[in-house]
Amino acid sequence: MVLGKIVSSNLTRQFKGELNNFDKKNIILTTTYDKVISGMLIGMGDDNSVIIADAVIGGEKHHRMFISGTVIAEIILGDAPFDMHGLRIELEKIFKKTGVRYFDDTRTIVVMDRYKVTESTVEGDGPVADRIRSIWQSYKSQTDSE
Repeated sequence: MVLGKIVSSNLTRQFKGELNNFDKKNIILTTTYDKVISGMLIGMGDDNSVIIADAVIGGEKHHRMFISGTVIAEIILGDAPFDMHGLRIELEKIFKKTGVRYFDDTRTIVVMDRYKVTESTVEGDGPVADRIRSIWQSYKSQTDSE
């Protein structure tokens, strides 16, 4: 029974990590009554209810749309998420494995316990931050062109 709890806990953590890939991404949502809604997922409640920005349903556009989790049949990620694992590997080539930590639940990389890297920004100042930013920009443009 203990193994079941460990596996369950790990799977739950992985599920939440995967779900974070949907945050601020374009999605295609199908309801249980066969309506298709597209837009950017900007919020999700504990009951799986969602808030979609710039929602489009049947050609009609809406600034924000709340959809109850009870009517959601499926959610498809419209865009592949930025490969933070790949970026971590690139950073480890320069800053060694011990200097680079990746947090899957927040999709954040911390370099040298000082510089925070996300898919959209590098936080920090100085020559080290500039080097990280250069690696981040190079990796981002490389993956965007693929």
